[in-house]
Amino acid sequence: MSISGIEQQSAAGRALIIQLARLGDLLQTMPAVLALKAREPNISLDLLAAAPLAPVASLIPGVDGVIPWDGQQWREWARLDAVASADAAIGRLVPRAYELVYNLNNHPRAVLAAHLCGRRIIGPGQGGPLSTDLSPWAAYLRQVAATRGENRVHLADAWCGLCGVRPSGLVPRLAGPKAELPADLAGFGETGGLRVAVVVGAGSPERRVSHEVWVRWITGFLRECSEGAIVLVGSAAEHEGGLAIEAALSPLARSRVWNATGRTSLPQLAALLASCHWVIGGDTGPLHLGAAVGARAMGWYVARARVHETGPYGEGHWVWQADGLRVPDPTSREPWPVEDSIELLLKGACAHVPAGWSLWRSHVDRWGAYFTEAGASPDPDSSREVVWRQLG
Repeated sequence: MSISGIEQQSAAGRALIIQLARLGDLLQTMPAVLALKAREPNISLDLLAAAPLAPVASLIPGVDGVIPWDGQQWREWARLDAVASADAAIGRLVPRAYELVYNLNNHPRAVLAAHLCGRRIIGPGQGGPLSTDLSPWAAYLRQVAATRGENRVHLADAWCGLCGVRPSGLVPRLAGPKAELPADLAGFGETGGLRVAVVVGAGSPERRVSHEVWVRWITGFLRECSEGAIVLVGSAAEHEGGLAIEAALSPLARSRVWNATGRTSLPQLAALLASCHWVIGGDTGPLHLGAAVGARAMGWYVARARVHETGPYGEGHWVWQADGLRVPDPTSREPWPVEDSIELLLKGACAHVPAGWSLWRSHVDRWGAYFTEAGASPDPDSSREVVWRQLG
């Protein structure tokens, strides 16, 4: 729905979700949207999202309207103390105040937006724009972010709790992305065999998989899977990295690799990932986008990325978790599970988990997403239920 469509709605039964974080966080908002719609099917639910992510936000089932938030413009207004300009912009974006605003971000700009847009706030800022008091779920999320402990509640499900709903037990999917691709990339989806997207970079440098590791992985995969095909995905900033990976491959391997880094809009990237069987990469937005459009995901989680908090949401995804907060040395052949992950992708199981790593598989039940270690019982532990019963 367009902004004009939002303007025509009545004030009654309107609610707004604020999610101004990155692509991965936007996609992890989907379970909360699904749960809110399940509780109140007739509510009109809009989403305030970072302007560059609005095309993806519009594909989230249950979202009736998307309001783009231009963060760069707001930073400029703040620098100039341009209160009148900011107030006028809010008036254009949100002609009528929402009855209810669900704020998912504990950040001053999100708290400000919540109070400018709505009458009643749930989440950070609900005690007032200057209040530092947090709801139980908001306080829990802050503690998890600070301690990186043994939390088992997925971030997407904690956001459900922040909104006052429990997870639906269903796996949300983006509405089918439709975007015309460049001719050579459109041909990738028509190739036979196993199609795999490799996410070249990550939003945080410490979570990136090195080019050397990707060259080893792609070479090994194409050797073991004679009809496999690879597409490299990433932002414009990662295009040079994609070219470096291509250049390091043999001519034969290079003939089965498509380089889409820096060449797709977000809707095009979603359409490209929807043509893939698998997406593999670090804990980054395109990995979660692949899972959201139906591909199976395999994450390599290092540094502060934690499988139980931000693993791919759904059934049957895999995460290789590096022990502690370390980033394995990319120059060594031992630290990264290259051959083991190829075996897992092709055979559904692997015989070996390298030292310094653990392997986890994703599931979903009535308490949301959870992960069980390879070789262990697929039944969840009770810690998530205990948290939910304590926090409500």
